[in-house]
Amino acid sequence: MSDTTTERTTYPVDAFDPLEPDTMQNPHPWNQTLRAEAPVHFVASRGMWFVTSRELVTEALTNHEVFSSAFGVPQLPPPESVAAEVAAIAAEGWPPVPTLLTADPPEHHYYRRMVAKAFTPRFVAQREAAIHAIVEDLAQQLPIGTPVEFVSAFAAPLPLRIIAHTLNVPDDRIDDFKRWSDQFALTIGAEIDEAGALEQARSLLEYQRYFADQLEQRRTAPQDDLITGLVQASEVGDGDEPLSTGAALSIIQQILIAGNETSTKLMTGMLYQLAEQPKWWDWLRESPAERAAAVVEEGLRFLTPVQSMFRITKADVTLGDTTIPAGSMVVLNFGSANRDETQFVEPEEFDPLRTNAKNHLAFSAGIHACLGAPLARLQARIALANLAGRFRTVQFGPDNDFAYEPSFMLRGFTRLSLVFEAD
Repeated sequence: MSDTTTERTTYPVDAFDPLEPDTMQNPHPWNQTLRAEAPVHFVASRGMWFVTSRELVTEALTNHEVFSSAFGVPQLPPPESVAAEVAAIAAEGWPPVPTLLTADPPEHHYYRRMVAKAFTPRFVAQREAAIHAIVEDLAQQLPIGTPVEFVSAFAAPLPLRIIAHTLNVPDDRIDDFKRWSDQFALTIGAEIDEAGALEQARSLLEYQRYFADQLEQRRTAPQDDLITGLVQASEVGDGDEPLSTGAALSIIQQILIAGNETSTKLMTGMLYQLAEQPKWWDWLRESPAERAAAVVEEGLRFLTPVQSMFRITKADVTLGDTTIPAGSMVVLNFGSANRDETQFVEPEEFDPLRTNAKNHLAFSAGIHACLGAPLARLQARIALANLAGRFRTVQFGPDNDFAYEPSFMLRGFTRLSLVFEAD
């Protein structure tokens, strides 16, 4: 098994609580029960409907007219005791603008079109040399024969430095970049205390002020980066209005979370699987460049770093055998859909030879399918191929607890100790 275990042996549907600590550590038995007994299930204590089967998650994703993405923000709200203070801090910056993740057509189509103009296949391809250099630098620093904490040494700095390069963030601001990213992710499917909520609000304001200044600089001094692409997107094609500063800040924030947190969790989870099942490390090492892609696709299916996403219903809707009332908060559970027994043979097994692994929903589907998927796949393939070509074995270090971040939406280890051995 790839997950921490709990003492629970039964998983009654009515006892399901997505925010219960043990459930966040190992949601898979709950998901199995929900898929079998209640693939559309209302969790009254949280006011959320959970959709867990592959068929019904896909049906909802492709029905954006009813399953609206205009749900606000994916973060859980701050404690009421500091809500006013958090709002006062936020008022000093730019109000949130629903763009990619939290907008419906036609607004969503406009924002997606603008990002697509900047984030082109050519732009992604031009990052490949830089990705190779970043991977090589990080891999060279991994010690041989002694334990290393893989998240902080490799899995976290890898996407962080790649996104920083993409946005042209200078080296002396990367620590800030990391801190902002961590703060944004804290309340995605998780709760924090009063002090944490205030710190998060201050970090968001700091982030906004920094990137608002960068956007203004690009308007007069363009560079070869994604910020310039966003600023200039309206000049390409069909007479779109320029992005507002607030909208551009929202988009950059989503890129930062989607590209950093998820890639870190994917890379860490894949190395866990390869250390736990050495046969797959040996298989990968036989032809790293050719086989890395298969490991990445199965990793995306099996791990699903973005476990779920919200929707809100605009009308009463019947999904499967269940009617969901209008105005309901719905959680589409990608992690469960990606382990659906009707879609995947032995779905609880990590198997890079799986022929239909690419049928996963790790990048969502429909009009909200992730624009950054090509870059995420590229960096993961390059990183895996480099590590497999460099190290003969990868094993667990002596001090692992295999604990996951306390979130039902973003899933990944808090830390992972590994030992690499060279030829």
